[in-house]
Amino acid sequence: MPRLFRLTHRLLLLWFASVAAVLTVSGAAFLLFEGHEVEAERRARIEAAFGTLQNHLDQRAALLGHSAGALASRPGMVATIGLYADHFDPQADNAAIFDAAARELSMELGQMAQAADASWAAIIGPRGPVGAYWRHGEADHHAYFSLRPQGVEIYVSAAPGAPFRAASQPQPFIQRVTAGLEATRNGSPVLTACATAGGPALAVQRPVEIDTADGTREVGRVILGACLDESFVDKVAAQAGAAFGIVGERKLLSEAMPDIIPPAVADPLPAAADRGRLSLAGIRWHSDEAHVLGAGDWLLGDGSLSTAMFVLSRQQLSEQRDALFTAGLAGMALAAAVVFVVGVLYLRRNVTSPLERLAAAVASARAGRYEKVAGVRSGDEIGDLVDTFNAMTEKIRDREYQLRRLSQAVEQSPASVIITSTSGRIEYVNPRFCEITGYTADEAVGQNPGFVKSGHMPEAVYRELWDTILVGRVWRGELTNRTKDGRIIHEQTSISPILDESGAVTHFVAVKEDITRRKEAEAHVNHLAYHDALTDLPNRRLFRDRLNQALRLHQRNGTGFALLILDLDHFKDINDSLGHTVGDELLRLVAGRLLGLLRDTDTLSRLGGDEFAILQTDIRQPSDAAVLAGKIIESFRESFELGLMRLHSNTSIGIVVPTGDVLDVDDLISRADIALYKAKAAGRAAYVYFDDAMTAQVQNDAELVHDLARALELGQLTLAYQPQIELTTGRLVGVESLLRWQHPQLGGIAPNRFIPLAESRGLMPEIGLWVMAESCRQWQRWQAQGLDVGRVAINVSAVQFKGGRGMESMLETIEGSGVPPSVLEIEFTESAFVDVGNDTLAWIRSLSERGVHFAIDDFGTGYSSLIMLRQLRAHKLKIDREFVKDMMSDPNDAAIVHATVSLAKTLGMTVVAEGIEEAAQADYLLRLGCDVGQGYHFAAPMPADDILARYGGASPSA
Repeated sequence: MPRLFRLTHRLLLLWFASVAAVLTVSGAAFLLFEGHEVEAERRARIEAAFGTLQNHLDQRAALLGHSAGALASRPGMVATIGLYADHFDPQADNAAIFDAAARELSMELGQMAQAADASWAAIIGPRGPVGAYWRHGEADHHAYFSLRPQGVEIYVSAAPGAPFRAASQPQPFIQRVTAGLEATRNGSPVLTACATAGGPALAVQRPVEIDTADGTREVGRVILGACLDESFVDKVAAQAGAAFGIVGERKLLSEAMPDIIPPAVADPLPAAADRGRLSLAGIRWHSDEAHVLGAGDWLLGDGSLSTAMFVLSRQQLSEQRDALFTAGLAGMALAAAVVFVVGVLYLRRNVTSPLERLAAAVASARAGRYEKVAGVRSGDEIGDLVDTFNAMTEKIRDREYQLRRLSQAVEQSPASVIITSTSGRIEYVNPRFCEITGYTADEAVGQNPGFVKSGHMPEAVYRELWDTILVGRVWRGELTNRTKDGRIIHEQTSISPILDESGAVTHFVAVKEDITRRKEAEAHVNHLAYHDALTDLPNRRLFRDRLNQALRLHQRNGTGFALLILDLDHFKDINDSLGHTVGDELLRLVAGRLLGLLRDTDTLSRLGGDEFAILQTDIRQPSDAAVLAGKIIESFRESFELGLMRLHSNTSIGIVVPTGDVLDVDDLISRADIALYKAKAAGRAAYVYFDDAMTAQVQNDAELVHDLARALELGQLTLAYQPQIELTTGRLVGVESLLRWQHPQLGGIAPNRFIPLAESRGLMPEIGLWVMAESCRQWQRWQAQGLDVGRVAINVSAVQFKGGRGMESMLETIEGSGVPPSVLEIEFTESAFVDVGNDTLAWIRSLSERGVHFAIDDFGTGYSSLIMLRQLRAHKLKIDREFVKDMMSDPNDAAIVHATVSLAKTLGMTVVAEGIEEAAQADYLLRLGCDVGQGYHFAAPMPADDILARYGGASPSA
C-alpha cells in the first residue's frame, strides 16, 4: 500500500470521528431535555428556599445576640442596673437620680439598637422595666420607667432630641415586649410578635450580671427585637429565586407573590414549649395548574401563629424547558462547527504547516541561520524529509556555535581585548576597549598599540614586553596609558601569543583590566592614613617614619637633625570657653604660621590635640634648633586673627638632638616629651633641650628592661585571649593572643610600655617564640577540652622578621608544636615590613604555603601598606582601633574605614575591625561589609579558662 494512503486514511478517520461526535452531542441534548424538571425537583427548590429563609433568620439573630451581649456587658450598664438592684428605694428621695440614669440608659439603648438595625429594645431591671426604645415608621421613641411610691410612671421621647413627657397609660409596646419574655430566658433567639407593627419578629435577651463575693448575680436583662418587614421578605425572595410571603397578624408579601391562599393547617399547633422557635413546624404542599406552593408555620412567643410560604410558577418552569431545548439545538450546531474547525486544524498541523516550516528553514539556511524544524512527528514522507534536513543542519550549526560563543565572550568581556598582528598593527578591539579609551573601533584598527601610551612608563618595560611575547611566552604586568580625552588610566595587562598549527606566532591578544579606580582608592587611603584631617599636615604615623629615616641617616652618615615637640599653652581654656570650632580654626592658623618658618626639607606634623612636632634636618650644630625655636616663640607673640576675634597663645618647646645613646624613635620622642615638660615647668613660652639631668626616665626604662629580661624565666609573663566575632552571625571565629606582664612590685605593666622596650633591647625574639609556643599549646588544650576556637592570632614584632634565624626559629616552633599550621594566624603591623628584604618575603611565603594565615594589623598606620598588600598577599586586614573609635562622629575616620573595607574586598581579603565598644559601631561596620569584629563590645581579653567557660558550646568556623 502506498505510503501516501496513510494521509487519506487520516482524513477519513477524522470525518468519521466528526460525525460520531455530532450524533453523540445530539443524543445527549435530547436525553437531557426529556429527563429534565420533575415534581421532586420543584419541591427540592422550595425546600432550598426554606433553607435560605432559615439562614437569614440565623444571621439576623446572631447580630442581635452580639449587640445585646455587648450592651449587657458595658460597664455603665452593669453599674447602673447594679445600683437599681442594691440601692433603689421607691420610698427614698433618690428617685430623681435613678430617673436620670434610666433616661441615659434609654438613649444608649437606642444607639445600640440602631447600630444593630433592631426595631425595638428594652432593659428589664430587678423591679421591672427601666428603659425602652422602639422605631415606629420613621420616628425613634425612647422611654424610661420611673418607680414612685404611688406606682410606675412612664416618660416617652417621640423623636431624637425631643423632651421626655409622661405617658398617660402603659404603652402597648411594653405589653408586647414582656409577652414573649419567658420564651427567651434560655438565651436563644425566638420569634415573637413585632412590638411595633405586628407580625413576626426576632427577639433575643442577655442577662446583666454583677460580680459578688459568691460569684456573679443576675440583676437585669437586655432585650433586642427586629421585626420581619417588607425589605426582609424581598431580600429572602431574591436570594431564594421564588415568590415569598408571611401571613399572620400582618400580611407581608414579596413583589412577585401571586394571590394564592395557603393550605389550611391540618395538624394540631405545636406545643407551648415550642413557642418562639425559629425553625418551622413542617412544610405543607399545595399545587394547581399555575403554581406549586409550600407553606410552614411558626408559633410565636406570644402564642399567635404566622405562616411562611414560597410559590413557584409553572409557566416559569415551562420557559426553562423551552430554553433548554433551544440550548440543545445550539449545542448541536456548535458541535458541528467544532468538528469542521478541528478538521481544518488537523490538516493544517499534519500537512500544510510542516511543509511551510520546512520551506522557511531552507530559506534561513540559505541566509546563514541554521534552524531546526521542530514540531513535526516522523512516520510519513513529510516527517522523513524533515528528519533528513534537521540532521544536515545540526552539524553545520555545531561548527558555528563554537565560533559564536567565543566571539560573544570577547564582545561582552568586562576587560579590554585587543588583537594585533605580528607586525604590530591592531586588527580588532572589543567594545570595552572603546568604552575605556574613548576611541572607536575604526580609529583603533590599523594603529600600533603604542598609540595609547601615556609617556609615564619606562621604555625598558616595553622592551621586556616585546622580548617576552616574540618568543611565544605570556607577558603580565601593569601599564599606564592615556585615553582619547587625555585622562591617565592604569591597566593590569596580560599579552599572549596566538600560535598556528605549526607553532608559529600569528597574532597577539592583549587582555587589559582597568584598575584606575583601585589605584585612586589606594592613593586616597594612603593620604587619609598619613595626614591629619584638620590641618592636612603629616600625622603621627608619617612623622614617625620620617623621624626613623633621619635617625638611620644620622647613625649611618652622622647627618645632623633635631626633633622639636611643642604644644599651645592653655589651649584647653580656649576650647572650653570659645568652643571646639574656634579651637580647630586656631590649630589651622598655627599650622600655617609654623610652615612659614620652616625649610622645604623640614617636616611639620600634628601629633594630636594641640601637639605639633618638627623634624629639622641637615643641621650643622645643635644650636640651629634653638634658633628655630626662638623664631617660633617670637612668632607666637603676634596674635591670631579669627574673623573679628584676636587670640593670643604662647607655645612651649622641647628639643632633642640625637647623641650616641639614642636607640630608636620612641627614645627620641620620649626625650623630647621630657624636655617639653621641663619647658612648661619653667614658666611656658620657652624651649628646653633634653640633657643628662633629664635621664631619670631613661633610668626607669633601664630598670624595667632589667626586670623584663628575667620576667619570662620567673613566670611573670602570661597570655590573655580576646575573642574575634563574625558580625553576620555572632559566632566565635578566632581569638587573638595578647601578652601580659605582672610585675611583682609594680603590678600590671601596660603592653605599650614594655613591648617597645623589649623590641629596642633585643628581648622580643625570645619572648615572641614563647608567645607562639604557648598559643599552640593552649590551642591543643582547648581541643582536648572539646572547644574549637577557630584560628589563633599571634602578634609578631618587627624585629622577629629581621634575619633568617628569627624566621627559621618561628617555623621550627610551629612544626614542633604539632598544631596544624592552618589554625595559626600571624599578625604583623605595616611598619614591621618597611625594611624587609627578599629573604624575609621568601620566609613569609614559605609559611603561607604550609597553611599559615597572615593578617596585617593596625592597617593604615604604617608607611608602606599599599606596596605590602601587593607583595605579601595577606589573608586579612585589621582596621586600627583609632579609626574605629571616632568613625561615628569623625567623617575623616569614617572615610578611612569605608575605603579600607572597599580595598580589602577588592583584593579578596577578610576585614577585621578592632576596638569595637558599642553596638552602633558593630552595626555600621556590618553595613559597610566588614566581616569580623573585636573589642570590648563583644568581650575583653580574658584567661584561657574563661574562654572555655564562655564559649564551650560554640561551633566556630575554621
